Amino acid sequence: MKFSQKSLFLILLPAILIRLFLMFFTYHPDLAGQSLSSYFFASDNIVNIYDYLLKLSPDHPLVKNFGVGDIFIYPPLTYFTLGIFQKLLSPFNIYPFIQNVMNGVNIYSISDLNTNLFLLKLPYLFIDLLVAYLLTKLFQTDKQKRLIFILWLFNPVTLYTTFCLGVFDIIPVLFTVLSLIFLKKKNPALGALMLGIGAAYKMYPIYLLPILSFANSKNFKDFIKINFIGILPLILTNLPFIGSSAYRYMVFSPKSQKMLFMEWMMTNAEGIYPFIILTTLLVIFASQKKDLFAKIPAQFYLIFFLILFSVTHYHPQWFLWITPFILIDLVMNNFKNLWSYLSLFVIYLFIVFTFENSLSVGLFAVINPNLNQFSGTANLISKFTDIFTLKSLFRSVFAGISLYLSYDLLVKKQTK
Repeated sequence: MKFSQKSLFLILLPAILIRLFLMFFTYHPDLAGQSLSSYFFASDNIVNIYDYLLKLSPDHPLVKNFGVGDIFIYPPLTYFTLGIFQKLLSPFNIYPFIQNVMNGVNIYSISDLNTNLFLLKLPYLFIDLLVAYLLTKLFQTDKQKRLIFILWLFNPVTLYTTFCLGVFDIIPVLFTVLSLIFLKKKNPALGALMLGIGAAYKMYPIYLLPILSFANSKNFKDFIKINFIGILPLILTNLPFIGSSAYRYMVFSPKSQKMLFMEWMMTNAEGIYPFIILTTLLVIFASQKKDLFAKIPAQFYLIFFLILFSVTHYHPQWFLWITPFILIDLVMNNFKNLWSYLSLFVIYLFIVFTFENSLSVGLFAVINPNLNQFSGTANLISKFTDIFTLKSLFRSVFAGISLYLSYDLLVKKQTK
């Protein structure tokens, strides 16, 4: 990627300034939950957070002020990574801030709130910039490299999820992008390994592993090898905790199975899952069109996420998972499906603003605490129509557009 020093500066400066502003002046409670949990490893070297949380005294401030049932529902590698981030930040004296939050101090009354919000989000800034750089490695021409670099730096989903909410989803996103880079280098084993590492933070990348393995296996031995390499990070990082009932309860909570909530009933007790049906079809297509997968693996990943978000009541931060693949497709195909993707984004915005207020206007209560009192867009809309019917209509349109895009990417393109 060829940027003059001046043009690189002109791109990076506003991108970083926007991020810094959001890091200082936005807050979502998920940041507190993740910081409070990882604090025990960072400050006290607690290794098994799951059993530790379960055994806390009812008088412990975390139990009294937050509860421990679902404060930390992520795999162990997430816990250790966030804890290491805190250890690295400890010279900046962040522990008193976390202790104040744990003790139930009103977060908006803490004098050094802005500085600590910045510090807790700071590691994500470097990871995010790394993702921007890695995306350029997927393209050949300087024009495409510059375009994907700029699109990533200024796309609102990344700014919202990583720097407003302050959640760690950018880490598994990094590894799904790395998976594509190794596939481009004709190394599916390392591509699978990247998916496995990503899944060790959040489970969703592991669903991409069957697509990759079926599309890249020349024989049964290859298939076993690729899948074993892909699941190895999950085995190594989770096996020490598998005997803990607290671990199994927290990590495999219903929130981790949202894609299976949609079920078409066949009897009173049995049904079939649209997510599994559509994902199976995609895996079969990948196994039958190996040359196509080798040429455009990013589009297979993209279609998987279109399926996932079409049948799942997803959290707004999850949309970051699909964002790099939408941007890759836009650049790769010269913005051919721009209006379809913009339509998906508008629906996503509607979903964000009809969730709880803390995910939209309330994020900026750091600037004005009164914003926390806003009743929420959903309550305003409810005065005129049934909000759940309206949201269902929007989600249905999202699913319809996704089906069209999947057809365009896999079927229509092949008939030309």
